[in-house]
Amino acid sequence: MLLLFCIAFVIFTTKIFAEVSPLVVYIDPGHGGMDGGASIGEVKESNLTLEISKKIKEVFESNSIQVVLTRETDDDLSDGSFVKREDMLNRVTQINTSNASLALSIHLNKFSMEKYRGAQVFYSKTNSNNQLLAETMQTSLSLYLKNTERKIVKRDNIFLLNKVTIPCCIIECGFMSNKEEFQLLQTADYQYKIAYALLYGVEDYLKLY
Repeated sequence: MLLLFCIAFVIFTTKIFAEVSPLVVYIDPGHGGMDGGASIGEVKESNLTLEISKKIKEVFESNSIQVVLTRETDDDLSDGSFVKREDMLNRVTQINTSNASLALSIHLNKFSMEKYRGAQVFYSKTNSNNQLLAETMQTSLSLYLKNTERKIVKRDNIFLLNKVTIPCCIIECGFMSNKEEFQLLQTADYQYKIAYALLYGVEDYLKLY
């Protein structure tokens, strides 16, 4: 009887813990508002990162991972007139004062030569788990998108990476300057593909962490 009670108690408390303490991931759609980021014609990086981030939120939450976005509209995070540092500080503050387990900042690349393509992950040494997170995300992106053999890159000059204290990395989802990839990046199907690749990357990170 005592054994049955203990088993029932463990099941009950585990269920309660899962209900009140879901895994939380912060997703930061890069740029926004006055800061459109890279652009090709009338298509701005800030709009694409928001579209992709909303797909990530949908996919993650359908797999029991709670997602909080730093922005949900095409606005920056400045308090009034746009100031880049203020915008970035507000993103960092949101993430660092949350109960999130990790953060992903979503961006798109652009280069002067069209031949470059593929997703790539940037990280810093601010948190000891950043490299592991970056490696699992890069591996998953390479495996599921099948568009790159790129490796992770440590960047010490990116404000967000240097200031966010929880595990965090920047996901460059692809190159807007590559015509073929740019067309893919604008489609819902490919955006969902990115979202699932990131989901699998997070799941792999949690297994290794």
